[in-house]
Amino acid sequence: MYSPFAYDNLPSNEQFFGRNKDLEKLSQVVSYSNNLLIFSKRRMGKTSLIKHFIEQNKKEYCCIYVDIFDITTKEDLAKALLRSLSNAENFDIKTSIKKFTSLFKRVRVEPTIDPNTLEYSIKPIVATLTFQEMMEDFFASVKEIAKTKKVIITIDEFQQIATIKEIPLDAYLRKEIQTRSNTSYIFAGSKRHLLTSLFEYKAPLYEMASHYELLPLSQTEIYNYARLHLPITKDLIGTIFQKADGETKLIIHILHLLFIGRANPIEHSLINEATKEIVQSKDSSYRLLLDTLSNNQKTALKIVGKYKKGFFIEEILKEYNIKKQTLQSSIEALFKKELIDKDGSSYFIPDRTLELWVETIAN
Repeated sequence: MYSPFAYDNLPSNEQFFGRNKDLEKLSQVVSYSNNLLIFSKRRMGKTSLIKHFIEQNKKEYCCIYVDIFDITTKEDLAKALLRSLSNAENFDIKTSIKKFTSLFKRVRVEPTIDPNTLEYSIKPIVATLTFQEMMEDFFASVKEIAKTKKVIITIDEFQQIATIKEIPLDAYLRKEIQTRSNTSYIFAGSKRHLLTSLFEYKAPLYEMASHYELLPLSQTEIYNYARLHLPITKDLIGTIFQKADGETKLIIHILHLLFIGRANPIEHSLINEATKEIVQSKDSSYRLLLDTLSNNQKTALKIVGKYKKGFFIEEILKEYNIKKQTLQSSIEALFKKELIDKDGSSYFIPDRTLELWVETIAN
């Protein structure tokens, strides 16, 4: 059955809503071949926004999208870029193989089929090539395509390059970004401390891209879409927004549960029940996560979930029987594990569902 609220997969064109301002920003940036760094809290819809923009513009531009979340070596990056480039154009398999065979100097390509979707795509054959050779073929091909068509290269979860220590990948990429022509780079990510460190003052990528924070959907935008499918009021949307702390995925998930419940009228109690159902569905996985932490880190996570800031005071330290120095070191460990994040003087758990779960065990 169909739900207009896609919470666990990328939304279709019909399910996508409320990001016109952000789409206009992307259009403006790429029209002048500028670069953009998009960042936000997790689950705000960065990937959905980018994929929707690509879908809208794939006929006009050569759109290369690569998600590097799982790369662990510089070779992984090169392979991912080549694979994405090989499948960026809307050609049939035969035409694509002919085109990229002529573009690549060293890389060979062949057709492959996805065993899950049974869809055909192009697979670069690079087993004997070095990182340098693969990257040279990639950038040379991009420059060739850019002679006749604007190119957009989107690298999602871009902060992952900071975890690769073999070579300074940011410095390597800077050289290519500086000499680009008719090409825009869109960098996106949510691990803010890693991502922003790549573009901070004196870093190789400093001033290589304009910074753009993807903010939560407005309550008005959510209401205007939701009321097309649900008997819901602005006040109830406000309650959902508050429950989810503006997190797009959780908002859509709650709306999905209300939609399949088909209750009329919708009441605040139903929103509470939907939220509780979502949190409880993650209980086992969150308990497994908790088991990976030390006792002091567990305590620190509970304190952050409950108080957010100002928790180094004697009263709270006594409540949880933890020393200030121990709490500080535990919070630092959680920060490195990316289980918590910081905004000004306030700490928060970036996964809102996890944050709500922690609140239930912290009391």
